Amino acid sequence: MNTVKVLKGTSLFKGVDERIINILVNISETVSVPAETVIFAEGMQSDAMFIIVSGKVDVIKDTQDEKESVIGELLPGDVMGVLSLFQDGNRAVTVKAKEPVALVTITKENFENLVKNNIHAAYQVLLSATQHVANLLNSSEGLKEMIQ
Repeated sequence: MNTVKVLKGTSLFKGVDERIINILVNISETVSVPAETVIFAEGMQSDAMFIIVSGKVDVIKDTQDEKESVIGELLPGDVMGVLSLFQDGNRAVTVKAKEPVALVTITKENFENLVKNNIHAAYQVLLSATQHVANLLNSSEGLKEMIQ
């Protein structure tokens, strides 16, 4: 898997300098998740962001009658949990693999180390994340990606 290509292909890192992308590759990890696996559950602590490389995931919200409702589907290139890098909190939804899924993940801990060691790179990521969130808030489909 070419992680540089994956990161550059997301709306989150569109336009970010390749030097910064390479730094992000160094703090990221790739993981494979089998079908039907919960990637994260509603109420869990948010401690990482994920980029879908391949496969599909369902976005699930618990309902008041204690049933689960699929509220969306995310596909390759979609980003989950970008705000997890910048704030503490709990996941607002459950995300479950519909089929085998490959993910690139960046943990909050690794991002905080980046902030300590390379403020310029961290600042560029923050600017990109801010623009990404603004774009999502301005689009009708964007809120599906605003998963904590």
